Amino acid sequence: MTTDYAHFLTSLVVDLVAITVLTYALYYRRHQRRDLTLGFMGVNVGLFAVSSFTATSTISIGFGIGLFALLSVIRLRSTTASQEEIGYYFVALVIGLVNGLATEDQWAVAITLNVVLLGVMFVADNPRVLSHAERHMVVLKGVPRPLGSLRADLEDRLGFEVTRLRVLEIDYSRKRTSVDVRINTARPVARRADRKVARRADHEVERPADHEVERPADHEVERPADHEVDAHAGARAVTPPEELAP
Repeated sequence: MTTDYAHFLTSLVVDLVAITVLTYALYYRRHQRRDLTLGFMGVNVGLFAVSSFTATSTISIGFGIGLFALLSVIRLRSTTASQEEIGYYFVALVIGLVNGLATEDQWAVAITLNVVLLGVMFVADNPRVLSHAERHMVVLKGVPRPLGSLRADLEDRLGFEVTRLRVLEIDYSRKRTSVDVRINTARPVARRADRKVARRADHEVERPADHEVERPADHEVERPADHEVDAHAGARAVTPPEELAP
């Protein structure tokens, strides 16, 4: 009994260390969702307790697989979870199951599996891995557009290259279209409004400004001088007197 109890304590410590690293060092640090940290910890410790208590040579494998499937169905049917949360949830289940069912002669395999699971989650959920790939659910209002022009319309709205799109719903009565869009943020696309602004700016640069148009100055316009006008007027006013007849 002493050896079995020491083995149980060792298994519990290994399980707690592994699930703490998974929950707080990996998941919470990257996703900042506190409610799921409690779910991961509770599911892992609960599965470890049940599997270690009933771990025997006759029912350990079948019981572990059945309990794993049951908890998975209950969890996935309760709330809608994202793919990242489902991945962390399954790893938390596997860590509790592996540590709870591990025997004394399987400790090397159990510790190796713990390290491998944590390492895979660290690399797969690293923000630097595929950081430019994003997924968005876009709902377009208005009259549904032709499917051939949908990619160009989404690129004009989002500002990035659309690598893949899938039309989820076309509702003609409500005039909306739901699209699952995958974009690459490393490849920006010029929007239609930006292109118009750029063309307008180029047109204004090519057109000469008003003050650059050459116009003759007022002093360059040939006008008769004032004294010339007076001379002509005087000439027309003074006429020689006619000689009177005798």
